[in-house]
Amino acid sequence: MEKSKAADLKGEIHNGKGMDIGTMFVKCAQKEGDKIVFRSQRNAFFEIENNDFTKNILDNSKVRYMVKEAKLFVVGDEALQFANMFNKEVRRPLAKGVISPSEKEALPMVELLIKSVIGRPSHEGEIVYFSVPGEPLDAEFNIIYHSKVLEGFLRTLGYTPKSINEAHAVVLSELAEEDFTGIGLSFGGGMVNVCFSFMSVPIFKFSVTKAGDWIDQQVSMAIDETASRVSAIKESSLDLTKKDGLNKIETALSIYYNHLIEYVIENIKQELGRTKKLPQIDNPLTIVLSGGTSLPKGFEQRFKERLDQLKLPLPVGKVRMASQPLRSPAKGALVAASADEAKR
Repeated sequence: MEKSKAADLKGEIHNGKGMDIGTMFVKCAQKEGDKIVFRSQRNAFFEIENNDFTKNILDNSKVRYMVKEAKLFVVGDEALQFANMFNKEVRRPLAKGVISPSEKEALPMVELLIKSVIGRPSHEGEIVYFSVPGEPLDAEFNIIYHSKVLEGFLRTLGYTPKSINEAHAVVLSELAEEDFTGIGLSFGGGMVNVCFSFMSVPIFKFSVTKAGDWIDQQVSMAIDETASRVSAIKESSLDLTKKDGLNKIETALSIYYNHLIEYVIENIKQELGRTKKLPQIDNPLTIVLSGGTSLPKGFEQRFKERLDQLKLPLPVGKVRMASQPLRSPAKGALVAASADEAKR
């Protein structure tokens, strides 16, 4: 975004929608009355036996599912419950932040999940900003195909779709009081996204593919547990402030959380070193943490401790969690969409 747009972003939110299409969740933000309303669905599915009895049970329980080529797939939040029940892994339509090239059911699943959370536009051509990851520093793929497929789904539903970098959306959501200057971090399932912004203008943005799923996979291999079970414990009960009495899953999770945080900070340091013309910033930077992988108790303190040890080449003031860590990218996308709608 251009510098002149920073003031517009602080205006009231009206029309438009924001979507965060992540590896773990699909979320939509929109304004209803005086409130911002969020809808969310887990980005996962699980195949179960396809028969009329099973479908009746799912219908009565209001469990979301789809049938494709005689196969029955439970979709969304309940997919993880079924996977844990059968001690198996869920399947994901996204991998490392983008549409999975190895999952043949990826496209219809993503389309179904998007439809389930965004609904119909309030008017023809309503603007929706949707999150996309930054180009990865540690992987050999780009986001063009991913972005264009999502754009096509949303356009078919009657929207005017525009993409926004996921971490940039965090900045727009959380750093209005700092004139949208600072570093936004989104610790997702497939990627960690980073954006260094000055007056709403990204100075650099990137992603790394070590993130929540990577932690789950490494812990799973280290202690011979399913990644679904590790993920369930990570999301429900992990406490990174605990020092004693850790079980083997908690110990392994703590080790890999340390590694992930250090990896992200080191990559930020490298990008700052590669940036030839850094802006003149008078005040220490604020760093905002968001995303599902940042949710365990003690994550903010763990991040601060590692940052104090590794130190960025720019002065850092506050390090804080986003006001709504899981919703921050969707809210930031809504802020951008509303600013564009207001110009019509």
